[in-house]
Amino acid sequence: MYSKSKIFILALLVLVCFSQPLSYSQDFNTLYTKYKQKDFFRFRNELINYSADKQTWQKRYLEALSDCIFGKFESSVNNISYIINNYSSEIPDSLLADLYYKKYYDHAFLHEYKKAYETADILSSKYSKYLSQGDIEYLPEDIIMFKALKETPPQKITKNGNLNLKIKKDIAGLWNLPITINGADFEFVFDTGAEYSVIVESVAKKLGLEISDTYFKVGTATNEKILSRVSAAKFVNIGNITLENVVFYVMKDEDFTFGPYKIEGIIGSPIMIAFGEFRITKDNDFIVPEVPGTNDTKNFAYTNYLPVIQMIYMNDSLNFIFDSGNNNTGLYKPFFDKYNKFITDNYTLKKISVGGAGGIV
Repeated sequence: MYSKSKIFILALLVLVCFSQPLSYSQDFNTLYTKYKQKDFFRFRNELINYSADKQTWQKRYLEALSDCIFGKFESSVNNISYIINNYSSEIPDSLLADLYYKKYYDHAFLHEYKKAYETADILSSKYSKYLSQGDIEYLPEDIIMFKALKETPPQKITKNGNLNLKIKKDIAGLWNLPITINGADFEFVFDTGAEYSVIVESVAKKLGLEISDTYFKVGTATNEKILSRVSAAKFVNIGNITLENVVFYVMKDEDFTFGPYKIEGIIGSPIMIAFGEFRITKDNDFIVPEVPGTNDTKNFAYTNYLPVIQMIYMNDSLNFIFDSGNNNTGLYKPFFDKYNKFITDNYTLKKISVGGAGGIV
């Protein structure tokens, strides 16, 4: 979501926590383990050839997880509701926890905020012992946010033909797009790694947005936690595209001020998803077709709110966060662990600074 430094330059071909043992078929265990390892693309590809044995809920269960990961949120939530209504007594709590976890994100992606709130509350109260430490920490914050949004209508998008705008980089090297909110024009950072769009308090107040009373904590790229409230703008225009009921984190101005450089707002992942498809050309044209094209390449996924693309390095399938708010490529510890010898033999360890909302570390 924010600027990070590139440590290694690698030739990459863009194809743009283990659980407790389960007493089910070996195929189910194998696929479920791939899911828990976040090996999303192998999980999806091998699921195609999976045939359920005696327990008829197994394939539907795995498909529900896969559908949420790969953006088929309605299919996922329908499958999950069916399983919970018909098979919950047969399924251990550890597996039910995963269903409620994906159901929560399905509702969030579908802008069904009341259902997201209710599902998150069930997840927190009944299945918290199966959640990661990070989820245990942040789920109560999400509950606060979605409780404030319970009566907010779903986001809608209207495309009036193909969109073609010039996208430009600001002094920090971040992409900016022109945006109009309630009739006022701005340049906001376009950040696919942002969970939600962001607007600073001074701008939100100037626009007369209704801001929630309650604060909740939001994580940042620097692992800092900053306070936010939430609001929904009735109308947002990006060129000839109109979006309604767009949710914004409302954050303090000082958290997005870095000396003379200030960010007034961020266009986040929910708007990107609504586009269906977008392209950024070498001439800095930002294009959103009215009707998304069809392509056999299926290399886009979600881990919670974060978009993930499949990258190929040395014939190895890797998950990379797709974050347009970064101006560099970053490689994390799993990559270092996997290719430790190559890295240590060819590169020198250096300390770097990472900047984001809340400061620089």
